[in-house]
Amino acid sequence: MTLPEMCEPCLRSLRQRRVSLVDKLEWHIDSLVDLLVAKNVFTRDDREEILYEKGPRGKVRKVLDILECKGEEAARIFISASSQLKESDSKTIDQAPKQTTEYQKLIEKHKAVLKRRSDCMLYYNTRHGEKIPFSEHYVNLLIVKGHHSLEIKRHELLTFGRQRISLQQKASAQRLIKPAQLFSSETGEQESRKILVTGVAGIGKTVLVQKILSDFSNGKEHQSFDFIIHLTFRDLNLISKPVSLRELILKKNGHLAKHLDAITENDTKLLIILDGFDEFKHYRGCDVDAYLTELDDEGEVVEVLSSLMLGELLPGASVLVTSRPMAISHIPVGAIDYFVVITGFSTAEIRDFFQRFFQDEVVASEMFDTAAKNELMLTLCYIPAFCHIVCSILKENICLSTACPRTMTDIYVQYLLALVKSHTKNRVDSTNDSHGMEHQECLQNVLLKLGRLAFQKLMNQETLFYSSDDEIVNSALVSTFLDKTSVQEPGCTEDVYSFTHLTIQEFFAALYSAMAEVPLSDTLGSGTEYSIKSLPGNLDLFTTFLSGLLSERNQALLSRNIGFRPQEDKTQSFRTQLMADIRALCENGAYILTHLHCVLEQQDVLPLQELQLQLLRVNLSDVPLSSMDYNALKHFLKEIQIQTVSELDLTGTNVNAEALRELLPYLLRCEKLWLGENNLDMEAVKVVAEVVEASDTLTELGLGWTDIGDEELLVLTDAIKCKQTLRELWMEGNRLSFAGLSSLMALTPYPLKRVVAIWNNVNNDEGVRLNHLSSGQCFNVSFTDDRMWEDWAKWVLQRCEVSSSEKLVTFLHKVCDISICSLESSWAKAFYSSLTQLIRIRIEQCLEDEDVQRKLRKFEAILAS
Repeated sequence: MTLPEMCEPCLRSLRQRRVSLVDKLEWHIDSLVDLLVAKNVFTRDDREEILYEKGPRGKVRKVLDILECKGEEAARIFISASSQLKESDSKTIDQAPKQTTEYQKLIEKHKAVLKRRSDCMLYYNTRHGEKIPFSEHYVNLLIVKGHHSLEIKRHELLTFGRQRISLQQKASAQRLIKPAQLFSSETGEQESRKILVTGVAGIGKTVLVQKILSDFSNGKEHQSFDFIIHLTFRDLNLISKPVSLRELILKKNGHLAKHLDAITENDTKLLIILDGFDEFKHYRGCDVDAYLTELDDEGEVVEVLSSLMLGELLPGASVLVTSRPMAISHIPVGAIDYFVVITGFSTAEIRDFFQRFFQDEVVASEMFDTAAKNELMLTLCYIPAFCHIVCSILKENICLSTACPRTMTDIYVQYLLALVKSHTKNRVDSTNDSHGMEHQECLQNVLLKLGRLAFQKLMNQETLFYSSDDEIVNSALVSTFLDKTSVQEPGCTEDVYSFTHLTIQEFFAALYSAMAEVPLSDTLGSGTEYSIKSLPGNLDLFTTFLSGLLSERNQALLSRNIGFRPQEDKTQSFRTQLMADIRALCENGAYILTHLHCVLEQQDVLPLQELQLQLLRVNLSDVPLSSMDYNALKHFLKEIQIQTVSELDLTGTNVNAEALRELLPYLLRCEKLWLGENNLDMEAVKVVAEVVEASDTLTELGLGWTDIGDEELLVLTDAIKCKQTLRELWMEGNRLSFAGLSSLMALTPYPLKRVVAIWNNVNNDEGVRLNHLSSGQCFNVSFTDDRMWEDWAKWVLQRCEVSSSEKLVTFLHKVCDISICSLESSWAKAFYSSLTQLIRIRIEQCLEDEDVQRKLRKFEAILAS
């Protein structure tokens, strides 16, 4: 029985009222803790742990956390004690200031200001001065309640693309929400909340903010608030001196100066929006030691914002924070009550976007049909910013006379050419006079300068840059690819730039690496050497673009249209290194998906056909896969000459029946197939059974933590009986019973030599009985001292050794199980000793990545305890 199922009424009540309790008890927390110590609910050690917390709200949260472990009686005493406290100082919604005529006029004035700011939006490549009414081009985005952690093992755009479809499919009516419902409870009443809105670059976070501001200022939605204050981290980056929250608010809301005290006293009617947390240059340092509690308290900007998010400042106010997934782990713990994921456009909304873009129903329908025929285009159109890129390509593509794009790089190259064409008067590919040559050289110079800037910022994980950066060039073409914001500061105006979309920055960074007269070892490595597989996960898309740009077809296209000199040496060098990396990754079973995409981008099968491998082990584990990933895998396995796949690891990839059927011809070539940590329904199990029944090579099958039960096992049992080639079946962590496993007894010890069923509905006595009734000791329902677990530990350790530090963290979440750590078996002691040593080595190697280092230190402490 799970913890929630064991909840008694008082503990359940504390969980349900957690947010409101933090608001109510922050003023009385010290006296409440003393009272609970006196009643022997808390020990003195508990009190020390609580007092160590930062700020009164943090102390309340710690009290509630400790009560979780104290039981129902402790929770009952806590509720009784807290109800006796005086609440004269606490703030409630009923304490709203007198709604004078002057106050109402101020509300209307503020709405008018917000209306001017939010009624028109700047599209991704609109020319300066061009305004598009927000209502004409806003398309509803799919918003899903809940917190979906996006650990960035690789590029977040691709990572989230793999989760988007499952989020949309699983979303029930209760989970799908509209922007107007963000601050409404299930009863429809407005609640004070700290909300995090997350989504990949270009998915529409800032557009959602603009939607909220527009609806509020036009009197349509969010009318439970009197005021909405909008702050962007782009603006906040320019503040380098101590500042108060009053100063931050008034920088762009000077009209509120006279009444700001009255507004903040009634903070339950106030919403503060903090847009673009991932763009904050101090986002890694928000876990501060000092908190501010008053409007005029001055501190570093990171202290002001952390205090606001944690509710130390304006505790009754609602706060909405937007961020890309890569930064959300740095938001202070306890700051967020409510998580929202923007999953982008559905197919119907993509069609709607096309209608709004082309402003002609017939043309829009034709263009949508064209995009729909290209699986890659349609798959990526769920991102609103990318949908605009596709529309721009389709609008100009007829005149470019280029082939239909086959890869992601093809799409971006055509986007580059389409925008160059639309923003320059002369077609550079058809001009042969001296003026045309000068124009080409100027164009190349501008693009490479932008590329170098993009590359430098990408390597530093930065998306913003300023007018002081000397690579900003005064060219009309620059405005095509950059967004510019002018920020007013006392005595100066600072221009802040960013690429119109994160992927545009990555494309330009790859363009610089591919086309500049700079060796790849200078951009991808050190000295005279470089390695593709050593690049960090957040550079996956950059690497993919680089591979596509160094293909012969795109080299020729860029040469013909822009005049770039083909980089034959780089192309050959990259291809050679790519094949060398693939050989190493296949032979040691390391993660290989990025390299498969690089191969797909190259669109050259000859190197694959010439590749000689001793073993073909394909590891795609722990990343939800999309149709683009399956295309890359199928392309690789189709073209490589080796027929037998020694090992295919699809653990934790969200693989389902449809994907398995699509991969069926390649699954039949596998000797070992790992499908664990995927929720496999009966249809998926039937496809697996087809593989077992038809394959002449499959000897080991992993189905751990796939939620299969006795009914699904019966389908597999029939398949094993037919072919009798399967030797090992791993089914740990499922819903199997003694009765279900009994169906396999007749298949042991031949063909099945090993059946692993730990963490199922089978106890040790039943495991002994299974082995007694069958021939041989083939069933394993618990950890033992035998050689099997020693071999398993060696396999896991080898996988950890060939993984990146980011990937290692994922493995550690799985293998640092306390029930295993407590084993006295010699294999377990040796395994965790070796694992601890590996962690310490990696901690020393990743000094520059503080986040990964912090996670590794956590696991080091777990293993040492």
